[in-house]
Amino acid sequence: MNLLESSGVDFSYGRKTVLRGIDLECRQGEVLGILGQNGSGKTTLLRVLAGYLKPDRGRVMYKGRDISTLDAMELARTRAVVGQSAGVQFDFPVAEYVMLGRTPYLSRFGRETAHDFSVVEQALEYTDTPHLQDRPVSNLSGGELQRVIIARALAQEPEILMLDEPTSHLDVRHQLEIMELLGELSSRMAVIAIVHDLNLAARYCGRVALLHKGSLHSCGPPRNVLSPDAIRDVFTVCACKAENTGLKGDLFSFSLPAPDSARKEVKVHVITGGGYGRAVLHSLAGRGYETSAGILNEGDMDLETARSLGLRVISAPPFSRIGEKERPLLEDVCEGADAIVVVAMPVGEGNIENIRIARDLMVRVPVILYAPDCTFSGLDYTEGKAGNIYSDLREGGRLACSLEEIFEILAQIGDRKKI
Repeated sequence: MNLLESSGVDFSYGRKTVLRGIDLECRQGEVLGILGQNGSGKTTLLRVLAGYLKPDRGRVMYKGRDISTLDAMELARTRAVVGQSAGVQFDFPVAEYVMLGRTPYLSRFGRETAHDFSVVEQALEYTDTPHLQDRPVSNLSGGELQRVIIARALAQEPEILMLDEPTSHLDVRHQLEIMELLGELSSRMAVIAIVHDLNLAARYCGRVALLHKGSLHSCGPPRNVLSPDAIRDVFTVCACKAENTGLKGDLFSFSLPAPDSARKEVKVHVITGGGYGRAVLHSLAGRGYETSAGILNEGDMDLETARSLGLRVISAPPFSRIGEKERPLLEDVCEGADAIVVVAMPVGEGNIENIRIARDLMVRVPVILYAPDCTFSGLDYTEGKAGNIYSDLREGGRLACSLEEIFEILAQIGDRKKI
């Protein structure tokens, strides 16, 4: 059974609709991240899920019970909420501050029991803050304070922990520490957190809910939800996804989209392979060029990169030789491009047709030969045939030894198109 479930939730502030038809669920054992642009309704959604706000339509269920049937004490024992921290203005010792989390379990004039002190001690242990218990709360650093606030929430012994931007105003190390902590806590309870950093969400959240203008754009594992297309739709930025980073989860880099005119005026086809063109593909997509790639064999690192960027790709079966069957496909795409970028890469009999087609089309389509070190040694595995083609491309095309040189040439091509 889901610990929390919302169905068809709408919410408005007066005439302003903030949430529309939100269906969401959260269960123990996961961190559910809520993501979206500022103003997309993230905090409002969290407050509705916490029971602070009543939806206009739809309902929120805790373990099969409508949240509206729970009184304040039951709510406080079911879920704990950590809001956006703006500091603490009093000098309670940390241990006393964390003890405030036991309020839902104390009678009006009751005193703390041995169990209450035990729960507080455990909450301090979970958050690695026992050494702070005698310090005044007002003297804590940002990272220390956030851990102590979470400890207070844990002292409520909740089944669901909700947090509004728990890593805001923290440096990188403390952001990682807080997200690591939430991952550990998710084994004992459900965790719902509003997260602004997409890289943190991709790394630490089991699922993410992506809000867009008050509606649920998509929800699921980060690898499925946080696609470059979805990020562009929701955040209006270009996203490039890096693979094989050695970290759990994907790693994104972002850039502002190029003006519509730049995106539409220059179409680029990239001929590459073996992972040699990943930087080129990322850079072209990041700057907004309409980019395609291929022919690439299934399993090629450049193919995975192109697909992760949402580019049009011409593919072939793994380890197959690119030949006359695939040639018309590549010719068609290249002839529709304004420029062909050939990335200097190792060439054998299996992929020589790629660069041969670029050479044959060079009289009709500008070709940019990209070689970061401006040399082509060690790339020919065809007894000289590939070397000869590279020489023809270098003589008849434009040589670029850096990414910036590629963009300078593409800018010139775009200027000529405007004439």
